[in-house]
Amino acid sequence: MKTVQNLRVTIAKNVRERIVAGQLTPGSRVNESRLSAELGISRTPLREALFTVERLGMIDADPQRGFFVAPLSAREVRELYPIGKALDSLAVRSAGHVPVATLRAMRQANRVLLEHADDAERARLADRDFHQALVSRCPNRRLLALLDDIQIAMERYERLYMSDASDIQRSGRRHHAIIEALAADDIETAVAILGETWDYSAGRLIVALGEER
Repeated sequence: MKTVQNLRVTIAKNVRERIVAGQLTPGSRVNESRLSAELGISRTPLREALFTVERLGMIDADPQRGFFVAPLSAREVRELYPIGKALDSLAVRSAGHVPVATLRAMRQANRVLLEHADDAERARLADRDFHQALVSRCPNRRLLALLDDIQIAMERYERLYMSDASDIQRSGRRHHAIIEALAADDIETAVAILGETWDYSAGRLIVALGEER
């Protein structure tokens, strides 16, 4: 049973990565036969994995027509980002004092982010590493699980955001300010800057998706 569950998780992760990378484009139909052949699996575990990805909002399931990659939407940004902001802020407050080793990890992730301002996927992964280090000391495992689910649902939006080098540089500057605030044990300032970062990202995405703020 555990092996089957692990397989489903692995397949779902693979499908997510294809969607985020643009190999499965928004609005396109998922060709189950071709995808199962590429992954070397039968269609049953693939369909189970696709339903898992559907729960993340990245795939739409139609009983008559099959599975489709969900379109990017400003509405989803408006739904996801305030939740992510609230959870992220709560996790930082719950973590309390940030040790030197964690600050070092955050600085390294931010350095990689800025060094790859011309590579949206590498920048996205560095940004993810920064946020994981930021909340790594949070003792609330349930909170972290909720935050992880939100961040997974946001992956393709984050990649879209990271397609603009100037936004990556802005994120890097805000990250630096967060690190300095945490180094001074000024958690509230760090949380305030973090909140501004979430709000700015959401605003940029909403405009990029064709809506005015």
